[in-house]
Amino acid sequence: MPGTGAGGFVGYSHEITPGTFVAATKFVPVTSEGLQYIQDTIWRRPIRQAAAIVGAVAGNSRIEGDLAMECFEDDLAMFLYCARTAVVKSGTTPNFTYTFTASPIAIPPRTMSITVVRNAIVMAYTGVVVGSFNFGIEDGLLTFNPTLLGRDEATQSAPTATWGSTVQDNPYGAGSYQVQIPTASQVFDTDNFVFTVDDSPEAQYRLKDTGRGAQFIAYGENTTSMTVDRDFESRADYDAFKALTAQSITLTATKGVNNSISIVMPAAIKDTYEVGLSGQGDLIRASVAYNGVLDATGNAYTITVKTQQDIT
Repeated sequence: MPGTGAGGFVGYSHEITPGTFVAATKFVPVTSEGLQYIQDTIWRRPIRQAAAIVGAVAGNSRIEGDLAMECFEDDLAMFLYCARTAVVKSGTTPNFTYTFTASPIAIPPRTMSITVVRNAIVMAYTGVVVGSFNFGIEDGLLTFNPTLLGRDEATQSAPTATWGSTVQDNPYGAGSYQVQIPTASQVFDTDNFVFTVDDSPEAQYRLKDTGRGAQFIAYGENTTSMTVDRDFESRADYDAFKALTAQSITLTATKGVNNSISIVMPAAIKDTYEVGLSGQGDLIRASVAYNGVLDATGNAYTITVKTQQDIT
């Protein structure tokens, strides 16, 4: 029957020439995807003794949507290369360290091609960048959820997905995490977090005769934030919220010496602090939201990825 099949898969690759499709070189386990081709059709309704729509004119188009995936260090590094980050690579084969820091650049330095196969129907998207992303915990599993924005759609023959890499067979689960609030002071009273970076991307269109897709993607204002739920044990942290006290926060997920992900907000200021009176005998919990501000070096966050993936 139409619409049935064995699901699908997502593959990606970095583009040598921005906006030029490159067949998938790596495939990533996703839990959901919502990439779509968006076109801003112009519906003509001139004043001409008719109340109905007269016709349609092709408008600008772009690619946009979300991915939700289990967070693996090698895939993460590949995606962050296409985000608004400055990257420093160190180490030698087989162990590499990638340090991603917030950047003020307006134009993404690297783009990727995304291939989505939905029940054997292939969709290919070009000039894709990471406009925003978040990390979170779902039942102990570390997740990475990027929101993507791209230039256009291409054609692609059905690829053959390859699975079973050592990294992708070993997600970060319970027992992998260390939370430091402030940095260097480990806490054991939080059970979840969501770290979010939003760079307010926007598709840019120009007059051309080479298609309707976006000419490039530009970034806007940046917002770096994090939310955590903690046991409410004293007023000290609450009073720091009232005083707008900045503190550094570090979240680390580790599977081994050379397989880890570390997120640092060097100057986090509490935006909201919610404490409610729960039921009789229940724990008192605090829901705390932080905004990241620039530290003395002009940085709002750092993400350090250790992996055996050699990204050039």
